Amino acid sequence: MMGITPNESVIISNVIDSGRGLSVWLSVVIGLLLFILILFCVVGNLFVILAVILERELRSRPQYYLIFSLAVADLLVGLIVTPLGAWSTVKQAWPFGVVLCDFWISVDVLVCTSSILHLVAIALDRYWSITDIYYVQNRTKQRIFYMLLCIWVVSLLISLAPIFGWKDAQFVARVQEQHVCLISQQISYQVFSTATAFYIPLCAIIFVYYKIMRAAKKRFRRERDRRTINRTFDGSLQNKAILQKTPTKPPTVVFSQDGTNVTQENGTIIKINAKCDSNPNSASDDERTPIQCETVYIETSMSKNDSQAIKSETKKAAKVKKNKCSIQSTVSLTPKKKKRVKESIETRRERKAWRTLAIITGTFVACWTPFFLVSLYRPICGCHIPPLVESVTAWLGYLNSALNPIIYTLFSMDFRMAFQRIIKRLCFLKDF
Repeated sequence: MMGITPNESVIISNVIDSGRGLSVWLSVVIGLLLFILILFCVVGNLFVILAVILERELRSRPQYYLIFSLAVADLLVGLIVTPLGAWSTVKQAWPFGVVLCDFWISVDVLVCTSSILHLVAIALDRYWSITDIYYVQNRTKQRIFYMLLCIWVVSLLISLAPIFGWKDAQFVARVQEQHVCLISQQISYQVFSTATAFYIPLCAIIFVYYKIMRAAKKRFRRERDRRTINRTFDGSLQNKAILQKTPTKPPTVVFSQDGTNVTQENGTIIKINAKCDSNPNSASDDERTPIQCETVYIETSMSKNDSQAIKSETKKAAKVKKNKCSIQSTVSLTPKKKKRVKESIETRRERKAWRTLAIITGTFVACWTPFFLVSLYRPICGCHIPPLVESVTAWLGYLNSALNPIIYTLFSMDFRMAFQRIIKRLCFLKDF
């Protein structure tokens, strides 16, 4: 999807004819960097494809077929598009003729557009999974297949349009005389292709991920409120049970060393197990915060020996520390401790979700926006765009295909475990 203005074609032609180009050392450095990027793109996407093929757990989940198809598109970027693009970048010319130029541009537009549309499909799949309780049940392989079919058909239509005549008149001359392989610079095609391949998907991705974050925030809030209600309800029931057990004459309560409360009540021993977990990170015993208490009542007949046992336990109780079991309604905490307690699991999950969505959206925007701005600006303005800007913006777009395997798999525990198993197999630590 690299491109240069007709005015720039003349400039590049003059550079080539005069024998000037990149120096040897600069060519070597650029070639090495591009080779590393291509290798990174190929290996990363191969790992994703192998993970889905080899791991039954991944194959059994239809949503991972979207990741698989995305990896196929990005792998084609690494195997076909970037090698020819790297040669053209290093040599500052296209020496392969018109036919191969047509093929390269078509494959370039096909796989890059497909890669972008896959990101929209993945975003929609995540949104429906959160907002529609029936979607996960109805997310069959056939439904995912139809989504993938739409992606590849739309991408194919955009890529083949120039071959069927939607070209500018200077296309052949640029390739044969100026040795520049450039996608059709006809304004109508550029507006159509950039809008369909990027600007509309960009708006869709931003909107869908915004809706995902709003839906996730509401879900986190509901879960937090439900836990609060459950804790209040459980506490009320527990208090009611204790009140019902309270005798007319207050019983004698003894704290044993194992955290067990033993109560003597009119010839009956009531054994109360009250197990509490306190915050181990508290600085002192007074700041220990009870997390959960579980109360169990066991009634047994009291014998003479039991009565003596209770007295014995009473003497031992004086040695029991306060932090063995702390049941308090209010806890005195420093501002720092209050902040730590306030940061609940739901808050951390919400922050992680925000971070994940920001990385996904930010990477896509950073990689592709410069290229498509230049692509649309070039035919409309007809202005001179420096070749360095052309190359950097094009390779930023290709970089997105190398980053997709990281962004869309390493956040998944299933893929991380699958990658570990694949590495072990490749190192002959485990048979296939």
